[in-house]
Amino acid sequence: MQYYVDGSLVDAEAAALPVDDRGLSFGDAVREPLRAVDGTPVAWQAHVDRLLDACDALGFDPGVDAAELRDRVAETLAANDPDDALVHLSITRGREQRTASSSLLDRARPPTDPDPTVVVTVDPLSSERTPVALQTVRTRPIGPVAVPAAPVTHNRLDAVRAQAELRQAAPPDDDPADEALLLADEAHVVGGTASDPVFVADDALRLPALDDWPARTATRAVVRDLARAEGFPVVEGDYTPADFRAADEAFVAEPTAGVRPVARLDGVAVGGGPLTRLLAHLYDERVVGDD
Repeated sequence: MQYYVDGSLVDAEAAALPVDDRGLSFGDAVREPLRAVDGTPVAWQAHVDRLLDACDALGFDPGVDAAELRDRVAETLAANDPDDALVHLSITRGREQRTASSSLLDRARPPTDPDPTVVVTVDPLSSERTPVALQTVRTRPIGPVAVPAAPVTHNRLDAVRAQAELRQAAPPDDDPADEALLLADEAHVVGGTASDPVFVADDALRLPALDDWPARTATRAVVRDLARAEGFPVVEGDYTPADFRAADEAFVAEPTAGVRPVARLDGVAVGGGPLTRLLAHLYDERVVGDD
């Protein structure tokens, strides 16, 4: 495999960033995963808008526009030529501005004239729409007051801690749940580690109200808009894990498969249903098939 790193394609084994890149030393970077099919990014506009909006929220100019980013993704895909791929697109604020007298405070201070670094990685993807098992965790997501656009940054320690919690909670002879359900407070669902949970109840598609919380993925809005375009009621509200467990059907929106049914939540069987299957079909037909 070949990756795109700071202006050129390099072998994946040789791909590296300087140790003083701010994305490594401070997590001062944004990243966005997306699927590509036959060399074409899926839902490109939603993903690139999310990435560039995150740069704006963190207060740095990425140094490239949407068209340039797509060219770099296309170049990386062409070099690897996968039928189905997971693309990770990252932009760091660039390298630290060190001097002989640099203190920790100086190193943390964002440079006034950053030189961003763009990285594109591509890996083969198996995007089977297998049902996913969810489990509520104690780990809280990084709050938007502390880190704007946190799910799009390189700081994903909330996801790491949540996945570690799933592993620790699993019985000795059983696999852990696939995905964590993160709560904004003691009761209300905000999202997963790398997906957005959705459920169906009372003939309406229901999504957690985000308020100041950013969505965990760009796919949430894509799937929501598909439902609205078909005339299905879409309701956002303060939902609890119990609301999901009692749902008629539930699924997660995520970049690789688009729509994946929820098999169970906290050990309670939930399952997909007609609306889940329809939205999965529409995603494949209209989003994956749209250039």
